[in-house]
Amino acid sequence: MKNFYKIIAIIFGIIIIGAGIVCLVSPGLTFLTIGWIAGLAMTADAIANIVTWGARRRAGEADGWTLAGAIVSLVFGIVLLTSDILQLSVDLFIAFMAALWILTLGILRLIKSSKLHQIHKQSDTEIVAKNWWVVMLTGILLVLLGVVSLMNPAITMFAVGTMIGITILIAGINLIATALAA
Repeated sequence: MKNFYKIIAIIFGIIIIGAGIVCLVSPGLTFLTIGWIAGLAMTADAIANIVTWGARRRAGEADGWTLAGAIVSLVFGIVLLTSDILQLSVDLFIAFMAALWILTLGILRLIKSSKLHQIHKQSDTEIVAKNWWVVMLTGILLVLLGVVSLMNPAITMFAVGTMIGITILIAGINLIATALAA
């Protein structure tokens, strides 16, 4: 029986690696599926909450608001799944939020580098905060990347799609390695 589970894990690992490779080959398409995945997750969660609502209510864990929330999630999930425009809107929103996040991190690093530079100038030793310029350099690079990403969200889409592909690929490799080690 143990070998059966190993074989199943290895098969799933190979499938996951294949999915990771597909994501890496087409990172833009991978990113554009995020809206669809969000709609699918909303719908699945809503269905699970609706199906289990009665039993959870009897256990005192759910009320009418829980059911209402599940119904609203179901409606929004179905609307998102059936609307290409809404899926694209979700995808673009995520791309712009990622770009703003990168830009904000860059600005915060520049502020931090300024503080580190002040500490370095005030200290009597060359060791304390001597690499303030590295923090400043990464801040500048992040600000530039954030601005470019805001001007061209396709860059963010490509990067996020690639990161998703790498993550899925590593998950597949990890599953196979775990199965072989067990």
